[in-house]
Amino acid sequence: MKWQMRRQVSRSAQAGVAAAASVLVISVLGACSSGDAAGNSESASSGGSAANGTTLTIGVETGGPYTEFYKARTPQFTEKTGIQVEFQEVPHDNMHERFITEAAAGTGSMDIYQTDQPWIAEFAKQGFLEPLDERLTAEEKGELLPAALEAVTYENKIYGLPYLVHTPILYYRTDLFKQAGITKAPETWDEFREYAKRLTDKQAGVYGTIVEGKQSGEPVTHLLDRFLQAGGSVLEDDKVVLDSQENVDALNYMLAIQQQDQSSPEGAVSYDNADAHNMFMQGKAAMVINWPYMYAMANDPAQSKVAGQFAVAPQPRGKQQASAIWSWGFGISASSKNKDSAMQFLKWATSAEMMEELGKHFTNPVVKKASIDALNSDIALSADKKNAIVVMSKAVEYGKNVTTTPVFPAIQERLALSLSKIMTKQSTPAEELKAASQDIESIVSQ
Repeated sequence: MKWQMRRQVSRSAQAGVAAAASVLVISVLGACSSGDAAGNSESASSGGSAANGTTLTIGVETGGPYTEFYKARTPQFTEKTGIQVEFQEVPHDNMHERFITEAAAGTGSMDIYQTDQPWIAEFAKQGFLEPLDERLTAEEKGELLPAALEAVTYENKIYGLPYLVHTPILYYRTDLFKQAGITKAPETWDEFREYAKRLTDKQAGVYGTIVEGKQSGEPVTHLLDRFLQAGGSVLEDDKVVLDSQENVDALNYMLAIQQQDQSSPEGAVSYDNADAHNMFMQGKAAMVINWPYMYAMANDPAQSKVAGQFAVAPQPRGKQQASAIWSWGFGISASSKNKDSAMQFLKWATSAEMMEELGKHFTNPVVKKASIDALNSDIALSADKKNAIVVMSKAVEYGKNVTTTPVFPAIQERLALSLSKIMTKQSTPAEELKAASQDIESIVSQ
């Protein structure tokens, strides 16, 4: 998934990732010393400073906003540690394949990968990522929100440090709510559905909400939220539990908004979050459920017609308050010859100070308790931005990691097909969940 949707973005959010056809490689200076038996040419001490002259190579997303954030600040790390950093940029759609190829070769040409959460279990199972448990103290682990650690854990081992852990939140137009006499954000599915009907004004070109139905990975992230909120799921450990009444209820709820109420545009069956944020910022949607990245965009008058006319809230609950959590972070290549220096970078990149700066820069949720406290006490931040960060960070607390299986990307692809077939009325929820369950059981058993 792209940073903009649940995380990293480029697909079409803030600046957008260039659709480059080839990988942009910034020249890499290799370490000259030979590696030891552990594949690390540095001191065995994970906490000590590496000798000046070490150069780290980090594989990152081309043009991504978080890539640019860290590139601009890495000179601070070099000044502090003497460790040089080179960024090897890869277009988003090529990152997974490029990193897998490099990791399988075992050359150690990349020391650190910018990791998308669904890759962590896959990479860890194949031995491509370095476990970090012994490189972190109990105090350092305790600084992170529990959901942040869960997002980078596979089979009880930590395989990365996240700089972003988030889940979609509700954006709603305060001006339209006031005009409709609605005094608070919807807290339940029933309220959300009722508000969407009341706020739909087709003559004015405004819809109450948007139900994304495009056959792609992004709308599946929202589908998983609906499953969880209905009390359902896709997997329980390795058992496929997709074919359940709870999941049928979730899909019927989405269909009711789209087809019965018609408070979501007819074309939404082919929309993803890029379409949702464009319609919201053009003033054509009263409520959308989208990722934290949209907050700064929607408040920018240069690109949004609704700047200053919206607020955010947690997603409405179904049977329960729940959503899937997603992360972006950094993981160390198991083949790296500079693991100690790489760990220094990870700790610096996810330090409380850097997380505070990242949260302020992007108006994003932050993964460390100390950073949340610092942002709350920052007099330079407006009350609206503080509230938004609190809402985003609190939403993570009831999040659940749904990507614990190495085959999650294949499951997500299958669910994308199911969602599209259901929303375009090619299949019923019950029929499609049964068919998808059989396919996913085959995927899991591979």
